[in-house]
Amino acid sequence: MKQELLKKEVEKMMGRQLREARDFEELSGLLLSHTQERLSPTTLKRLWGYLPNEEVQTRRHTLDVLARLTGFHDYGDFCARADGLDEVQSGILYEAGITTEGMRRGQRLVITWRPDRRIVVQHLGDSRFEIVEAENTKLCVGDTFRCHLMIQHEPLYLDDVVHLGQLAMTYVAGQRDGVFVTVCD
Repeated sequence: MKQELLKKEVEKMMGRQLREARDFEELSGLLLSHTQERLSPTTLKRLWGYLPNEEVQTRRHTLDVLARLTGFHDYGDFCARADGLDEVQSGILYEAGITTEGMRRGQRLVITWRPDRRIVVQHLGDSRFEIVEAENTKLCVGDTFRCHLMIQHEPLYLDDVVHLGQLAMTYVAGQRDGVFVTVCD
């Protein structure tokens, strides 16, 4: 069932199975900070079956918000592209990577990913970057992050993200289809 697969994807993002009341409170806060939409811990507990004898039909809105957290447009998009999500995927990467240690301060990169996301970042030194342009993404101009390696057509993981002035969690761009990075100047 697709709902169960969606719950597994959320748990992968959380890095653990959701088993305790505090897990659902943490997920509720994560949803609010990443999607700007609120789902109550009680709603999440019902969906995960944490509350005994709670047989309630899950609302589509709840599934849409959870799907957005995992990088999809909505639950319909998740269902359409969910086949193979639980396959084991590993292997050697043959694409050239861009290492950031050798980049000069002030150098800019354009990073794009599906469906229409785009950021322009400026290297601050020590593998730190600042976003100077942002289109169709939750990342904002002025956000900063650390990244040591960027590989074409692979997901891009941004560490130590400072989003809107606050330290946020790690951000992944292009989780399904990867990113395309262009080095400028």
